[in-house]
Amino acid sequence: EQEEEIEALKMMFPDAVEVVGGSSGGCKDVKLTLDEHGIVLVSTLPPGYPQKCAPCLVVTSCDNGPSRSALAAVNAAMKQHFAEEYDPWIGDQCLFGLVTWLQENVKDILLSTESKTTKTSSAEKEAETKKRPQDPVRQWIWFIGFYTKKIIKGFVQLGLEQKLTGFLMPGKPAVACLEGPSERIEKFLKITRKELFATVAPSSRKMKLVFQEPNIKPAFKTFEEVQLNCLSGTHKRKDIADLGELSSFLEAAGCGHAFKEIFNDAVVKE
Repeated sequence: EQEEEIEALKMMFPDAVEVVGGSSGGCKDVKLTLDEHGIVLVSTLPPGYPQKCAPCLVVTSCDNGPSRSALAAVNAAMKQHFAEEYDPWIGDQCLFGLVTWLQENVKDILLSTESKTTKTSSAEKEAETKKRPQDPVRQWIWFIGFYTKKIIKGFVQLGLEQKLTGFLMPGKPAVACLEGPSERIEKFLKITRKELFATVAPSSRKMKLVFQEPNIKPAFKTFEEVQLNCLSGTHKRKDIADLGELSSFLEAAGCGHAFKEIFNDAVVKE
């Protein structure tokens, strides 16, 4: 009966059936390739099949076929189907029935597995992104003027609360540097615009995000107010910023390149 079943399979699936072994009364491996699904059904037939015992069955992959996880799902489903249809074993031929079942069901199994794998992969990537610390960025800000002591204090306090580093140089013009994860900087700016500046006259809210540096090594240890105004009597307004002092301050912090960028961008964006 083995030979009859194998010959029937060869007739129904020309060039798709390969028989290995079976000499001297041993087991035969019958390999049937389903190219449209990229799989091979390998049926190991012991000498007593089908009258006395069931075959050993496994689905393997062709070149560029399904992934290991997809094959595992196909094999698990086939094992369940075999148990439901042929257990207990009563000596029936089963290969044609299994091939038919695979043709009817393997596509849906593979699609379902691929969908689950994609969702799992996306979820894992999202979780990994949330776990991974964001590379710190440095955001430079220019203000046409920043004078109010209460707002200055609130600005610095907010920077500390958001665990940012950098500084605020109040005066006319004013400059701020924010260092930290972009998510925290965005939150800082949102609170600043909606809450901190809510009581400030519109003419005094002029704030320009002039440029941002990615993947930086923080240049400042904390977030603080830096007084660099013309206090020497060289200018009648004591709140005018001393840009020479600012340039020296930035050079000392290793951010000398920023001076030109801050004021060039501020002028261009004006």
